[in-house]
Amino acid sequence: MMAVKTTRPPRSMNDIKTLAGRNTNQEQRRYTSYFQLGALELERYRRGLERDAAQQRINTINQRLDEIEAEMQQLLAEAGAEALQQAGERPLHRRLTTSSNPRKPESSERERQPRGLRIRY
Repeated sequence: MMAVKTTRPPRSMNDIKTLAGRNTNQEQRRYTSYFQLGALELERYRRGLERDAAQQRINTINQRLDEIEAEMQQLLAEAGAEALQQAGERPLHRRLTTSSNPRKPESSERERQPRGLRIRY
């Protein structure tokens, strides 16, 4: 069979004729308005749920930050108490060093001395 060539262009969605756009009576507008109101109420409800979930996440994060801060304070207090105890228990050779003959610590001693907070991953 041979293909028949037509001069008419193919139809698309724009060619479908409906009465939806032509019906301008009050009932149709009221129906559309109620439908839009319902859609807006559903969206407001969903956004409220999203807001509540986000607030719960924020509260959980704030609670964990408070726990971290309390734990850090406790560890710093313990470290401070240990430092005070260690200051009283220093070895004699460190106490006996005089300012006229100061001894520089060896490299191995420098590595052992704590110098602030160090975190290794």
